[in-house]
Amino acid sequence: MNRVFLRACCGTFAIASAGFAVPLPASGAIDLIPKEAVVRGKTVFAQVANNGVHPEYIEISLSRLRNPGMPLKEEILEDVGDSADPALYASPFRFSLAPGQTKTIALKPLKAVASETVYRLNVKPVIRMQSDRTGVATGSVVISLAFSGIVRQMPKNEREALSVVCRAPGTARLSATGTVRVTVKNATVDGRQVDDFNVYPGVPLTLSGRAVIIPGQPAC
Repeated sequence: MNRVFLRACCGTFAIASAGFAVPLPASGAIDLIPKEAVVRGKTVFAQVANNGVHPEYIEISLSRLRNPGMPLKEEILEDVGDSADPALYASPFRFSLAPGQTKTIALKPLKAVASETVYRLNVKPVIRMQSDRTGVATGSVVISLAFSGIVRQMPKNEREALSVVCRAPGTARLSATGTVRVTVKNATVDGRQVDDFNVYPGVPLTLSGRAVIIPGQPAC
């Protein structure tokens, strides 16, 4: 299924795509609050906390998810720093955290968006290697397993609508025709219920089988 979402895991949190949780191992010392942030026209704040006993060096980046709702392995990400005209900005992008310390991250909208836009707020704990006794560095920088949260930048006019088109018997093409995602619930394929999933504007999804039934829509 093309679906994704986000759940707390392993002292930090899981990574997903838009309705299906995929836990990733990460440093249990670092946490991000909240795991999912929603931006509506004004700056929103998140916090990174060091719950461990050692200092941590953190790098932050923001990536736009160009095809939300797709499986994790098919996601297409665009670093906001590479965009000539970004709609959202995260700062600061680099800082250190002492044990027990918390740092605030600002998620600032730079311009309005026409439809719901999804980002990953990437958190990378970094370990700086020390020199050996000869003064020669044993290594430069080691980045431990990174993890990410979800940021949703919402349009001023939030309108939810779903279109279902039968392309062939047993094949349904689902499109979000409004300005925000639609959560599809209780759909069945060949008589078996599928997990709930999201359909995003500009990213149509297809369900295939001998018979596809979506509540409130024509059967295919």
